[in-house]
Amino acid sequence: MRTTLLVSALCIGLASAAHAGELFGTVSENGRPLPQGTTLKLDCGGASASGSTDQFGSYRIQLNASGECSLSIAHKGSSPSLKVTLFDKPTRYDLVVKDEAGKVTVSRK
Repeated sequence: MRTTLLVSALCIGLASAAHAGELFGTVSENGRPLPQGTTLKLDCGGASASGSTDQFGSYRIQLNASGECSLSIAHKGSSPSLKVTLFDKPTRYDLVVKDEAGKVTVSRK
């Protein structure tokens, strides 16, 4: 019985890991990294996860989902977002934030 439960738990864990997606990259504005601790949120249907930038503007977010998602960045009192695709393998998105006449936008570098 214990062996069966252990094998079942391992199979479930491996199946979950197989569907995990990872998004990583950098975020900059005017050629400089966004401040350390800037929050990014990844929403994929009913699943979501968040992360933050390090001192170099790098981020990494892992989520047990894949497909079309939305990535938003909390910056200058707003949360501009960008559609991203999350795959089963790590995907890099280097991003650029622009503030034009008070409207903050984000795009892929």
